[in-house]
Amino acid sequence: MSRTQSMTGYGRANCHANVGTVTVELRSTNHRFLEVDQRLPGGLSALQGRLAELLRGRFRRGRIEITVSLQARARDERRVVFDETLLVRYHSALAGVKRRFKLSDPITLDHLLALPQAVTVQEERIAPETLWEPIRQAAQGAIEELFRSRQREGGRLATDLRAQMASIERHTKAIKARLPKALAEQHAHLRQRLQELLGGKNSGSLGQLQEAVALVRDTDVHEELVRIGSHLTHMRQTLAGTGLAGKQLDFIAQELMRETNTIGAKVNDPDAARHVVELKGCIEKIREQVQNLE
Repeated sequence: MSRTQSMTGYGRANCHANVGTVTVELRSTNHRFLEVDQRLPGGLSALQGRLAELLRGRFRRGRIEITVSLQARARDERRVVFDETLLVRYHSALAGVKRRFKLSDPITLDHLLALPQAVTVQEERIAPETLWEPIRQAAQGAIEELFRSRQREGGRLATDLRAQMASIERHTKAIKARLPKALAEQHAHLRQRLQELLGGKNSGSLGQLQEAVALVRDTDVHEELVRIGSHLTHMRQTLAGTGLAGKQLDFIAQELMRETNTIGAKVNDPDAARHVVELKGCIEKIREQVQNLE
């Protein structure tokens, strides 16, 4: 079974702890290298380096977006704070105003609490170190789910790539079967052209002879067909391996296209040309799909 991974996938996991429930979500898309985009709650930026290391230990390519959310227990979330020093200053200022304007109404608590910043509600922030272990556990679970997701998608891509390679083999066999008749027709054309170039039995310059040799040589596509077979073998070996397959497969697909273009230029035959067009279509599909592979 192929171990090739896609670069697209999704993973999600929760961890329940004393501080609340931590949820980690991972979304992965295509990228030339490994890029990590993190979205953490306020005050947890100190944990970004550790989260990135967890991802780098499992993946080597792709843009991975990680979102961490915390649903803290309600009783721990908020705290009411009275600024007693400020309240004393407010009371002293209000008493001075009363004396200045000779007011008799008492100063009440309602008066004081209505003044700016006399009372505030503060969010209880949990220390990052306290949260690291539940975040790590949730992240590990999400990473494993993302890994399986990318592996499943990679398996589907590998299956389709093998189908395209089988199609390439069928079309190359069809071209090879067509070659004897196509070459016979081309040779007849070449004989006529050689007679035009060489004229009489003993005539013909060195340049004309070289052109004649080139015309004969350029009708032979055996080497190109052999190289296509070799490239397909290399592609299958790469898919079955454990290394980074995407870039290597893209390079092989480029070589397949190069050989196919050469065949199309050499074989002047309608039936063979149709198979060359089909070959190019298969190779283009391969090149599109390998862009998704790690």
